[in-house]
Amino acid sequence: MKTSFKKIEKNRLRIKELSHKQAFQYYIRHGDVPSLWREMLDASSTAEEFFKCLARFGQALSYKFIIDSDKRDTTHYVWRTQHDGRVRNAHAANDGKIFSWSEPPATGHPGEAYNCRCKAEPYVAGATEFATHSFSSGLAASYDRWSDWDFVHHYYYGEGRPVTLLEIGHLREVAEQYAYQEGVFRRLSDQIADAARDAGVGPLWYNFSGVYDFGSVQFSHGDSTVDGSFRGGVEARGDMLLIKGENRFIFQDVFKDPLDMDRFVGEEMEVGGTPYEISGDWTVDFDAEVFMDKSSSRYFSKG
Repeated sequence: MKTSFKKIEKNRLRIKELSHKQAFQYYIRHGDVPSLWREMLDASSTAEEFFKCLARFGQALSYKFIIDSDKRDTTHYVWRTQHDGRVRNAHAANDGKIFSWSEPPATGHPGEAYNCRCKAEPYVAGATEFATHSFSSGLAASYDRWSDWDFVHHYYYGEGRPVTLLEIGHLREVAEQYAYQEGVFRRLSDQIADAARDAGVGPLWYNFSGVYDFGSVQFSHGDSTVDGSFRGGVEARGDMLLIKGENRFIFQDVFKDPLDMDRFVGEEMEVGGTPYEISGDWTVDFDAEVFMDKSSSRYFSKG
């Protein structure tokens, strides 16, 4: 047993040394460090972290064996995330969607990626709930992405001309932060499900609004308003409601404080220039099957 621990510790130190060397060389050449080497450095930093890594690796191998086996209960599954801030955007985009075991998504199946905590729930038509959000409008911009300096420059020399998120190259980042980091898609699934239960079979309209801090996309954004509306319909099938429609999102902000002084002095300061509006919009298809009985459902508003 002691010999085994010595071998494991020797391998940990070797991996740590190799990771540090590779990360340093890559940084010198490219100016950053790939996530793979950062993860390797973290995992090999201490014996405790290394053993945790080995345990996760063992679980992943076991899970992959189940995934690759012929003993699965169903041919499809619903992707379920942990619904917290640690979930990767690519995995959050899969949440609530149905996938085939024989055709994995680009991310791989749940649990395959390093440190992935997502789960695969066997899908049985008419008995398993799901709710999917899929961007239906283009988010990619052919314009150069604005920096904070571009925001300030337009404030002084743009004569107040409004700009759009697409024009400044921020539409995709804002839409994805709103959907995943802010958790709006998951909450909307709950809210639309409740609205469908209240409205019953037929057309369904649902409006919503909120203020969000998009400073992580670019410091100059700060708090912005996103208004939205769902337009669709509801059908009944057995114990479930089938909901289909489209969400429309409208982003609104005004750039008027280039020094961001209101955060420090509690009021706007006159520094010249002309405030200007920043707007954007995008659409998302929604498709869901949820239980009519809220007490049996995973999709309902928690308050």
